[in-house]
Amino acid sequence: MNLLLIDDDKDFSSFFSEALRTVGACCQVITDPRAVLSFDLAETDHIVIDLSMPNLDGLQVLRFLKDINFAGYISVTSGQAMPLLESAKEICQLHNLNFHTILQKPFDIGFLDELLEPPQFTSVSRAEQKSDNNLSCRLATKFSNALKSGEIDVYFQPKINLETNEITGLEALARWQLAGVFVPPEHFIALAENYNLIGQLTNQIVEKSLSHFARFITFNRQLGLSINLSSVELCQQDLPDFLFEKVTVYGLSPHMITLEITETVLLEKNSVSLEILARFRLMGFQLSIDDFGSGYSSVNMLQNGPFTELKIDKVFIQSMHSTDKSKIIVQSIVDLAKKLELKIVAEGIETRQDLQEVIKAGCKYGQGYFFSKPINATHVTTCLLNWEDNNPNNRAHKKATS
Repeated sequence: MNLLLIDDDKDFSSFFSEALRTVGACCQVITDPRAVLSFDLAETDHIVIDLSMPNLDGLQVLRFLKDINFAGYISVTSGQAMPLLESAKEICQLHNLNFHTILQKPFDIGFLDELLEPPQFTSVSRAEQKSDNNLSCRLATKFSNALKSGEIDVYFQPKINLETNEITGLEALARWQLAGVFVPPEHFIALAENYNLIGQLTNQIVEKSLSHFARFITFNRQLGLSINLSSVELCQQDLPDFLFEKVTVYGLSPHMITLEITETVLLEKNSVSLEILARFRLMGFQLSIDDFGSGYSSVNMLQNGPFTELKIDKVFIQSMHSTDKSKIIVQSIVDLAKKLELKIVAEGIETRQDLQEVIKAGCKYGQGYFFSKPINATHVTTCLLNWEDNNPNNRAHKKATS
């Protein structure tokens, strides 16, 4: 086990490294954080980083490790309050780094058990990294071929008016089957972004979802359609014109279409993306902040962004019945959204308890497995025709609201 401690406190560093050596772990120490910039990390399995250091703080070190694609584990330590350490953990995860442990100073020798506990501590060899890279390349090739042959499908998840239990909209979701098995969307979307395929994916999803939606609205003219956009696409200045043209081709109106932007994407906000969002609104498209509450940019974007809707992250929805904090957070978001005249959607409603809690909080719209899993276009037609009479969730809804 090869560990590296980056901490400017020499006394602490001496204690830490000696304690690890007593249990057979090899621990190198850097007391000047700038030295990590030229340090050979090839054989390092685990880095422990102090947050409060001069010249180069721990968060700057995390960004450096992100930039060099460090593949080992990372723990953070500090005498700062726990919320700051939790923020460092979140930043680490947003950087796609392998987070391991929070060590709040002062701590005793018992920290060794947590720091070295398997199976969390698993060294990632260069051979394994190379194997993963080769696998990604092969999967990207298969995904590229799937795009060329039009194999990427679009599924739809209904959005429900919780007051009337009517279907008011559909969210378009990309789906890819490889050898009969669904590949998780987060995996192939990451591939598309990393291998410059996201533009092709967006084009296909837009084309297929609008084509199906033009048929769906013959059953219900009040339906809306939601389409997710990647942060990479928000840098394409011609994106608004492309979407407006496609909507027009299918005889639709932009006001029927809601473009969902994940909240973590908004952390990367710049003048180009804000201009693109503003142009979408000028054209009449609706704009939604997806996964609201999962990032740090919420309030700023509500103040300065041209949004018309926000979707509360399912993490809060699904824990409302078990934690008062989640109830307070959801209620605060609902109150804020109403004052800002924003449409609000509760994501991830999976149980009757979830439904009862969001209705109690004042959410008017919701979606989730409680109502329907994402379904293909054929099943959407059946769902729209038979929702009122045959969907068993209608009965559950009446119980939940009685």
